[in-house]
Amino acid sequence: MRRPLAAVAVVLAVAATATACNDNTKPADPAATGKGPAAQAPSAPAQGQGDGKSGAVGGKVTVKGNKPGEQLDVTLKNWADPAKSDNKYTPPKPGKKYVAAEFEIVNTGTAPYADSPQNSASVIDAQGQKTNASTLASVAEGASLGADLKLAAGQKTTGWIVFTVPENDTVKTVQFAMNSGLASQPGQWAVKK
Repeated sequence: MRRPLAAVAVVLAVAATATACNDNTKPADPAATGKGPAAQAPSAPAQGQGDGKSGAVGGKVTVKGNKPGEQLDVTLKNWADPAKSDNKYTPPKPGKKYVAAEFEIVNTGTAPYADSPQNSASVIDAQGQKTNASTLASVAEGASLGADLKLAAGQKTTGWIVFTVPENDTVKTVQFAMNSGLASQPGQWAVKK
């Protein structure tokens, strides 16, 4: 008699485990139940969240370099599409336009930052085409960030980086990565025209 009871107990335990494993319900959203922190709106920029380094215009993202102590807080302060050349002698070529990103860069690491921000920045269009900065162009929107930037720990600067893209192109994303764009942790921002 004891064997059939033991077998029934095993079958019931397996059934309970299978039911628990197949439970497709999701835990309640803490923000919806009022028990926990409110969820961020999808359009809110990430604030240096490790692997989720993305945001929107106005958002700050923390990026790291390839060497110890290399870290920047980078804010995409403004976006211009199209951007206007500040010199009548250097307009974009026919069929092209300038777009420009205004960055604020703060050295929040322990190592000095010495790099070319233009090499670090790029834009990606709706088709996934990546374009690097146009180092010779400058725009009426504001002063250029410069081709050679040095920041000690704690220092910050602000300026524009210009890109030349096809006239009918729609840029969707702006990226910035340390080490002249070669660092493995780039920051990115969604932009709208």
